[in-house]
Amino acid sequence: MALKVLYKPKDEIEAITIQSFLESIGIKAVIRSYDLPYFDGIAKMMRSEWGEILVLEEDFGKAKEFLEDFFSQKND
Repeated sequence: MALKVLYKPKDEIEAITIQSFLESIGIKAVIRSYDLPYFDGIAKMMRSEWGEILVLEEDFGKAKEFLEDFFSQKND
């Protein structure tokens, strides 16, 4: 079971929101943070993203479609 990066959120709140949305429609999502313990803010200076949201490779197409729909509704 390979994981594939679906999205790189800008902060933890966005990551949790997207993970919850995906899991509510039956897609398991994993959050991987770039934060480094004891180095507050260092990871953020090196990258503009907070972390990654990963999904199973077989769920990637469906997850990407739902995520695009999620963002289009969010911007309405």
